[in-house]
Amino acid sequence: MVLRTYLSLLATLVVLSEGKSYDYVVIGGGTGGLAVASRLAEDASITVAVLEAGPNAENLPEVYIPGLIGTGQSFTTLNWAYQTVPQKNLNNRVLTVNAGKALGGSTIINSMIFPRAIKAQYDKWGRLNNDSSWSWSSLLPFFQRSEIFTPPNPSQVASGAQYEPDVHGFDNATGRVKVGFPNYFFIQSQLWRNASGLALSGDLADGDPAGNAGVSPDSLDAVNNTRSVWDLYHSEPDVVILISQCGMCRCSAACAYYTPFASQPNFDVLTGAVVTRIIWDSGSTPLKATGVEYIINNQTTVANVTKEVILSAGTIGSPKILELSGVGNATILQAAGITPVLNLSTVGENLADHVHSWTNAFTNITLTKDSLLLNPNFMAAQLALWNTNRTGKLLSAAPRTLGIVPPSHIFSPASFGSLISQAENNLTYYANLFSNGNPDLANGIIEQHKAVLDLYKQNTEGVLEMNFEPGYSGPTPFASRPQRNFSTINVVLYAPLSRGRTHIVSSSPLSAPAVDPAYWSHPLDTASQVAGINLGRKTLNMSPLDSIYQGEFEPGVGVDSETWLRGVVASDNHETGTLSMMPQELGGVVDTQLRVYGIQNLRVVDASIIPVPISSHLSSTIYAIGEKAADMIKGAM
Repeated sequence: MVLRTYLSLLATLVVLSEGKSYDYVVIGGGTGGLAVASRLAEDASITVAVLEAGPNAENLPEVYIPGLIGTGQSFTTLNWAYQTVPQKNLNNRVLTVNAGKALGGSTIINSMIFPRAIKAQYDKWGRLNNDSSWSWSSLLPFFQRSEIFTPPNPSQVASGAQYEPDVHGFDNATGRVKVGFPNYFFIQSQLWRNASGLALSGDLADGDPAGNAGVSPDSLDAVNNTRSVWDLYHSEPDVVILISQCGMCRCSAACAYYTPFASQPNFDVLTGAVVTRIIWDSGSTPLKATGVEYIINNQTTVANVTKEVILSAGTIGSPKILELSGVGNATILQAAGITPVLNLSTVGENLADHVHSWTNAFTNITLTKDSLLLNPNFMAAQLALWNTNRTGKLLSAAPRTLGIVPPSHIFSPASFGSLISQAENNLTYYANLFSNGNPDLANGIIEQHKAVLDLYKQNTEGVLEMNFEPGYSGPTPFASRPQRNFSTINVVLYAPLSRGRTHIVSSSPLSAPAVDPAYWSHPLDTASQVAGINLGRKTLNMSPLDSIYQGEFEPGVGVDSETWLRGVVASDNHETGTLSMMPQELGGVVDTQLRVYGIQNLRVVDASIIPVPISSHLSSTIYAIGEKAADMIKGAM
């Protein structure tokens, strides 16, 4: 069956008129932006506008079919594809940091993996800020409110899916993001979990994932897993139902927070709108935003704001917009041709990112994700099954069995003790190295590092994610690798101590910023990732995985892990921290109400506020931040 365009959905996108005023203008229609905007618009007396640079892409198969993740436009037109400066610790390579450029942000192109981080990591946010409202227990209601969770059925439980009811949200009336488990599981994933040495997780979203492995929940509609998006029609047969009713489809931020509410007259969303700057009332003290300037169809216009501007353009996009608006380090702004209006010197600093790596091997298993590329006829058959009744095994979902690895799993006691001692003895050195000459931020980085090292010493830090991929994943393109089936263990550095920065280099809003995550700038980062790859290489040939093992492909027999990794590691696209929620005396940019210091009506609602990286994929946490932000804003009305 040929999939048709969602004509009714596209018709709902609103074009803002010149000079129209709104109570709230949200910059960025991504994960946090749509969450906070949609919740504010629940009050019919409040007007909300969302300005999104990308298109509405919900109608693309590579977006809503889980098994087509990463294909089509996913990493081309729907991707900001930020380029880093040459990374001196990674053979001077320029890496790409992917970020969704579409309504729904990165939830349009990500892998839909939907766990949560470690309780103590959220608690550290509160301790850094002396504010207990930022803790696991305080955030849990917002995690629950954001989701509509579908418990695993007996078949899914038999394949390893587990859940704890107390940590999930089930309310169809108030919940938004549809979360559940796939309807197909690869047998080799269970073999990896048994070989990993990690305990079976009761629920990877329960706040206690360290040392455990299990099947991750996904952001997809699992309750309608046999219903096609074409099964239900409105009165006119040519107008299809919304993607939010699509069984076994991705549920992005657009699916959850926009599509079901698109007809609300007080909720305007504009796509293809590139924000150029925030406009200020020059006579106000503190500084006050009065509007947001943007470009659409090569024309510049303004959305006026009567209450607040909410900045949700992402960890790289949000500091860029602040700096284009004259807020940031005055020296950097002047060098880029921008007149400073507020000297807030840590804007764009404290950038951290998870780091991705792989090890893979040939396998004698005949059904892997490689099968879709190796056999076009099989791919066509799987797509037909998915379109008909969601039974196409390899397209119905993207099942991922993953584990969160503590220090004791990768280090010997002797090597661990030496690494921790070295890190603690050099706290000041690395804080000064990473703080770009800002003494307040240096103090903040010392506090961050102490918090991370405390968890290391308690063996509760989630140092790495190790997850099993039933197919090839790695740096070698399809045409350049053997045409065979693979098993892959992905190893992701989850607790980086390295810190970098991102800043504008031009006054043009169309110019990309300079992005420097400073990957592997701390020796503990390097040691952890190398140890993880070494463990992954061994695990691929350990019982019971050895029963399907047919030799290592990458890094390759006899190849040194660290040498290889410096040439191939990549961004895991989980960047955080550039507008950190910390006290100003620790280099923070926003307070615990998410208000930018020195500005009376500007908040930030995205991953840039996260002060210390967390051991998890980010989307569930950003939704919780968006939900909490909406509550705080409503409380201030």
